[in-house]
Amino acid sequence: MDIIVDAVNKIQELTEHGGCADAGIVLDVNPGAGICQFEQGAPMSATFGGRSAVFTTFDPIRAPTKIAFMFGAPLDSAAVRGAAVAIINVILGFLCMSRVLHPCHTSSHTTCLDEIRRELAGKNLYCIGAMGKAGGSVFGHVTQDLSGADVIIINGEGLIDSETGTIIDQYKEQKRIICVGPSTAGIARLYELEHWCPYGRTCQD
Repeated sequence: MDIIVDAVNKIQELTEHGGCADAGIVLDVNPGAGICQFEQGAPMSATFGGRSAVFTTFDPIRAPTKIAFMFGAPLDSAAVRGAAVAIINVILGFLCMSRVLHPCHTSSHTTCLDEIRRELAGKNLYCIGAMGKAGGSVFGHVTQDLSGADVIIINGEGLIDSETGTIIDQYKEQKRIICVGPSTAGIARLYELEHWCPYGRTCQD
């Protein structure tokens, strides 16, 4: 399963009779905005209906668009897939289905990291996506053996990989899967995946 394509289909069904699909969304980048410590890149924002949400990426898009432009689109590049996730994040924020739309303040980074390290202590971890500048080992013991991992950790970069949905399908009943950071909040909500972003914010200030 391609989880991004499938998620867009879910959003199409969700908005089919609500009048939102043809409403405008603005994609932009705020170079001065902070990002989650478990991500790298630029904070691409999607703004819709008075709400904004982010997806952190090395391939940001700046453009006015519409929700409907995602429907049936190929979604065959990292830039377009990241934009689709940013749009999903802001739609679910607008619909009050997701609370985490922006990263926490940097003052919360140490506390957040300490808490997730305690949560994952003694576990074999498999990371999908580069987990910030420090890498996946920041969480604890990282393995390259997916089958031998106790916990799969996914950030925004990992989420838009075309194979990630297949991995989630294969292991969701066998292993703990944790999506980290605000970039993954919308998809985690749609698929009822565990989400770690305890200090993420609804609004950017």
